[in-house]
Amino acid sequence: MAVIPRLPVVMYHGIGQPLQGWLWNHLITRVDLFEKQLTLLDRNGYDCLSLDDFRERQEAGQAGQKREVVLTFDDGYLDNWVFAYPVLKKLGWQGTIYVNPDFVDPGETPRPTLEDVWSGKLAMSDLSAHGFLNRAELRLLQASGVMTIGSHSNSHTWYATGPAIVDFHRPGLSTPWLAWNSRPDRKHAYLTENQDDLVPWGTPIHENGRSLGIRRYFPAPEISAAATAFVADRGGAAFFDTPDWRAQLEAALPGETGQGAFETDADMMARFREEIFGGKAFLEEIIGEEVRHFCWPGGAYCDESWPLAAEAGHTTICVSRRDRPRWNDDDPALVRRIGSGDLVFTPFGKFLTDSPSFMHLNCEMERGVPGLGWRVKLLKLWTATKAGFSPLKT
Repeated sequence: MAVIPRLPVVMYHGIGQPLQGWLWNHLITRVDLFEKQLTLLDRNGYDCLSLDDFRERQEAGQAGQKREVVLTFDDGYLDNWVFAYPVLKKLGWQGTIYVNPDFVDPGETPRPTLEDVWSGKLAMSDLSAHGFLNRAELRLLQASGVMTIGSHSNSHTWYATGPAIVDFHRPGLSTPWLAWNSRPDRKHAYLTENQDDLVPWGTPIHENGRSLGIRRYFPAPEISAAATAFVADRGGAAFFDTPDWRAQLEAALPGETGQGAFETDADMMARFREEIFGGKAFLEEIIGEEVRHFCWPGGAYCDESWPLAAEAGHTTICVSRRDRPRWNDDDPALVRRIGSGDLVFTPFGKFLTDSPSFMHLNCEMERGVPGLGWRVKLLKLWTATKAGFSPLKT
């Protein structure tokens, strides 16, 4: 199959340092590696474009013809302000941050950044970078010309998709979206506080999926009530130290058949519309400018939710590689992203790397430069060997 030359669009999430115990630490690119990656691209003649420029290249049929790259950042983490923004500003580069309004921090005071370290005002250890962007930081980022604010929908959460129970809320199980859904007012703080107690121990976890890709199922409330009461009567969190806790808990549950309900077509479409239109409007109210770019959380959407992104007025929309028909479509609005190059997939497992070369090679291959496959394979082997063939557990 012939390679289709494309303008590389890189997907980042967090930039900075790992957060101890966080479920998604593999989404954080170390700030030193981030700067090395961009510096290597710059030395190899790459220019950094905005998503508006990207759209123009796509419309003109010029994508991939020059050494150009677009940088994107998902979720609106505070470290995008603390670390990514100063590095981009220093290099004269730019990026787009896809923000979820539900996670926006309510604070109105900009927090210190890497620039304060460079100027001698603070030590690196004084920076606080775990959390989410606040309103003041969003406004400053948009006004800077270095970062553009895009929409990542409202919630970025998971919902039940059917009656089957796959697990229960218990110590050691990382399902932060349970707390997000029960206490949306605390979503912005989930990286800086333990929210396990915001959800009763024993709460059933039903089969589930990402919010914009599924029809939501509403479990019968008596199922959860029976499970959490059973666990509370037997010591709460300590109950899960019992060897046969699962068998005991499942035996205590009433039947589900005929008690839960799926949302109607009308309710599902109204929810999708609020996620997409509402998220865009919320961000526009904060930054005082139009939000033109949209990214699906986790790349999850369905045929019902997809058209709403364009209807809302977004001029670019990220598409999932899993969606082959749209991935191969020539619509100039479609954004196909590649990884940031710090998480390496090999036959031996997944590894984190400190080499910026993966980013450069990924961009070159996206542009359709031939003959690079063997270099990537050798680099992956070197990475696995350097790590002692101890793959990263994610």
